[in-house]
Amino acid sequence: MSGNEQLAIPRLSLAERDRRYAAVRAAMARDHLDVLICPASTSRWEQTMADSRYLTTIGGFGTEVLTIFPLVGEVTAYVFNRAEFWLAAQGWVSDVRDGRNLWLKNLTERLGELKLTAGRIGIAGLSGMTRTPDGIIPYTTVAGLKEALPKAEIVNATALMSRVREVKSAEEIELMRRSTAIAEAMVGTLAELKPGDTERTIYANMTHKLVTMGGDMPAMLIIGASPDHAHGMFVPTMRPLAAGDMISGEVEGRYAGYSGQIVRPAVLGTARGDFRELVGITVAVFNDILPAMKAGASLGSVLETYKAAVARHGGGACKTAYPLMHARGLGDEYPTVLSPDDVAKHGDFKLEAGMAFVLKPRVAKKGVPTAQIGDMVVVGENGGIRLGRDVLELKDLPWKDA
Repeated sequence: MSGNEQLAIPRLSLAERDRRYAAVRAAMARDHLDVLICPASTSRWEQTMADSRYLTTIGGFGTEVLTIFPLVGEVTAYVFNRAEFWLAAQGWVSDVRDGRNLWLKNLTERLGELKLTAGRIGIAGLSGMTRTPDGIIPYTTVAGLKEALPKAEIVNATALMSRVREVKSAEEIELMRRSTAIAEAMVGTLAELKPGDTERTIYANMTHKLVTMGGDMPAMLIIGASPDHAHGMFVPTMRPLAAGDMISGEVEGRYAGYSGQIVRPAVLGTARGDFRELVGITVAVFNDILPAMKAGASLGSVLETYKAAVARHGGGACKTAYPLMHARGLGDEYPTVLSPDDVAKHGDFKLEAGMAFVLKPRVAKKGVPTAQIGDMVVVGENGGIRLGRDVLELKDLPWKDA
């Protein structure tokens, strides 16, 4: 992987591009697609634009990109404007155009050039994405495309791209390793907190660290500080921090669009003994699950290991609490475990070496704030491989109220 030093934007190799393009085109040929459309979408911290970024490396900081990927022919990327910037910032796509978010116009223009007005068109993100099941492409764009190209057949290609992106290459894993290091540095800024600071100070410090270390915005931060609970909220408050506050939640570093999500609970001053004990149980559960995350194992077997570990380390007084693990990469990948229903749905899913997850077991006990620990894990032949380097533990932050 080389870098454009002037623009400071990481570049992936042309070999990586060719690997991806070959895999996508093989899947397109299997599904009899003439062209693949990856819509522009910056929702859910840009997780929903993973397909476009996967094929172009264009994205980050709110950049919207529509990708038109033919079975045969040149790939085209439409950005809102300043196409010349993205033409210089990446080396994969030479046809980058200003599109002004006129998606229907952009599509009919390029499909006409490719003479695919009567072809079989696949749209990734038409429906069925993990956390956006209704899809990400505007209804009017699809309706207009059907009207403009009445001889074309439009089909859902969400699963096609999801499956292609499941197993990560060595270059992708290295990007996630770097994003995880950024996330750990973001958590490290908690040591800088002082009386008078608020949750917004936490967000500000973490975002500053993310950007100065070369990371992308937006990145998912769900952080909360409270003496009563140990989970994050979506909107930071202005309440001054105080001794005894537990700080926890999900912290995501993003580098070249790749997620490095971690959970590292901390406490200002002295932690409750029962909460410290529960965090220790969560760490033990994490360590028990790690060897089970090996190539060939089913997702169901990993979840059974999880439940057994909670029972063993919790002495019968603890219970499992979801979520456990989400596939990670450029977006909200498949599969994701959010509830027991997902266990039944995805239990037979087989892990492959190179798949990447954020593993974040949560353990609950009556009368104690729920504990959680989490790190990025890559599936290996003999078990999961952590990408983070921090010690998994409850972090004690020296604190004395003003």
